[in-house]
Amino acid sequence: MNDARPLVDLLLRKSKIVREGEQALSLRAQEDRGRRWADENGYQVRRVWKENLSAWSDAQRPQYDATMAAVLGGETDALWCAFLDRFSRKGAEAVVPVLGTARVIFDHERLDSSNERDRRRIIQRAEDAYEYSQRLSHNVRTTKDRQRREGRWLSAAPLGLEINDPKDRKKRPAERWGVIEDVFYQMAGGKAAALPKMWPA
Repeated sequence: MNDARPLVDLLLRKSKIVREGEQALSLRAQEDRGRRWADENGYQVRRVWKENLSAWSDAQRPQYDATMAAVLGGETDALWCAFLDRFSRKGAEAVVPVLGTARVIFDHERLDSSNERDRRRIIQRAEDAYEYSQRLSHNVRTTKDRQRREGRWLSAAPLGLEINDPKDRKKRPAERWGVIEDVFYQMAGGKAAALPKMWPA
């Protein structure tokens, strides 16, 4: 017997990349919630799309792109997403096309595009997420630029150097900096590039 229930796709995303990937507990929890919503509202789950990556505006999101193609192509009747801010950070331009094509559910915010009053809220929340993303990106870039100007090293210290203090993160020569200098001076003098045997592998 054919299942006559309308179709819903689930879009799941964990913003911080983790070792478990698409098997991360939070993604499984989102899927459980999505399937529960489908059962309670008379839908059958057509497909589950999973992402374990950031949703920054310049991030490549093949699963998201495929989800949008499915929705806009009429392959599903509804789209369920656990959190609106994990849907996209591109603002209204990301949500407006799907609002007029399929029913869109943002579970955490309790927003449903089939409710006329929620449509404006969805657009506003999407714009809020976009503004937050832009502000956070600006703050991170500004902070890192200032740290560089102050001489702070933002990652692991280069070979032969060490971080002076965890608070200021300025570099200083490590114990064997003299060996590094000697290697470079020898290379500048025409010798083949090779670390001394005393240097640990």
